[in-house]
Amino acid sequence: MREYRAKRSTLIFTLGFLGFLTVLVVFGIFFAEPKVFFVAFLAYAGWRWYQILRTPVIIRVGADDSIELQSFIQRIAVRPDRIKRIMRVARGYWMEYEGGSVSLYGNMEGIEDFLSYLGSRNPALEVKVYRWGQKGE
Repeated sequence: MREYRAKRSTLIFTLGFLGFLTVLVVFGIFFAEPKVFFVAFLAYAGWRWYQILRTPVIIRVGADDSIELQSFIQRIAVRPDRIKRIMRVARGYWMEYEGGSVSLYGNMEGIEDFLSYLGSRNPALEVKVYRWGQKGE
């Protein structure tokens, strides 16, 4: 079984920054005007919390080619032939599979190895990785 993990420093920074932002917004709701502005930001912060908590922090590849994506709030099991597309988005990846989609941290340990493994197991997989300065097609 192979395992790929998100870097601890990335998780600490991401959760710490989002926690700090949430605290600022909550204090803004109680002590600042106009409150509508801070309520809108609280809704945005809640959405970002949901997105971050469902982003996989561990990817496990079993001996039987099963892939398990484990996040803080969910666990997804998918087979390599069920993955449709992987795209590089900003500093992360967006993976579409039959039944849904999920974002992946771009600096996970061994993410390139995972992508090459998926490419070898699923020849129909569409992988789009754009390098800095590359012209669009």
